[in-house]
Amino acid sequence: MTTPKYRRLCQTERDTIYRLRKLGRSQAEIAETIGFRPSTVSREIARNMGGRGYRPKQAGQRAAARKMRQRRERKIVGALADEVEGRLHRHHSPVQITGFLNKLGYDAPSHETIYQHIVRDKKAGGDLYTKLRINSKRRYRRRVRAQRGNIVGRVGIEERPPSVETRRYFGDYEVDLVEGAKGTGFILSLVERKSRFTLFRKLADKTKVSVSAAIVDALRAMKVRTLTYDNGLEFAGHLEVSRLLMARSYFCAPYHAWEKGLVENHNGLLRQYYPKGSSFEHITAAGLQDVEDAINERPRKTLEFSCPLDYLKHITAA
Repeated sequence: MTTPKYRRLCQTERDTIYRLRKLGRSQAEIAETIGFRPSTVSREIARNMGGRGYRPKQAGQRAAARKMRQRRERKIVGALADEVEGRLHRHHSPVQITGFLNKLGYDAPSHETIYQHIVRDKKAGGDLYTKLRINSKRRYRRRVRAQRGNIVGRVGIEERPPSVETRRYFGDYEVDLVEGAKGTGFILSLVERKSRFTLFRKLADKTKVSVSAAIVDALRAMKVRTLTYDNGLEFAGHLEVSRLLMARSYFCAPYHAWEKGLVENHNGLLRQYYPKGSSFEHITAAGLQDVEDAINERPRKTLEFSCPLDYLKHITAA
């Protein structure tokens, strides 16, 4: 028999091995039938024999698992190591490296293999781990799901009148809080949905008492129908706010900030003046008023290039 080039057994050949064994054929006869060496058949049976004997489906699963382990344990050495480590030093992630090398047609290691290479390098005193964005430390968002249920009298946005979504009436506000650098304060942000008119107030803290007082102060002279909040506990005083302003309060679904996308967008406008991470410590009421005026005097395409201030005057005069 001519010795074939090296190749792996496929599922059809495993089915043949199973069937011929059932017929009592020897391993040599089976090997000749499927075109493999007898040692290959012997090794296949020994490796993949289960408690109920040799079964082709189970044998295929075991072989696939063994192949996967071998791929995970692949070592990165030589020119491949130079390429991978060079890209790690340029702050490419393991996923990016694998994808890029595959795109170029290389037999790239998996990103899991690269991570294992980084782990081995760290144990040997290397610094590859410092090139990862998270430096091998996973960061988790603080879970606050349980606290969200503590807002007494909370009414979900699904119960908000459809007229708020269509901007039919004036007086529907979205509310949010923008944080400065740690310990430097907050800015309360309120946007009226129909006119896009914006109001800002600086706060030293975000207790529900401070936030509630600032909302009432900002809107006391305005017509207010509804207020839409996220689920932060700083808005837990909404019932008193609603009573004083004779309005109704609604809350977005948890982790659905897009449901109050207008105020989120205006927070982005505010960040043009106070970038994320900047200190709010030296913001004055007059300075914040200048920013408020600048935003309210900016023409908007959605208002046919009127500015919110002029549009507000028009609809409130009607």
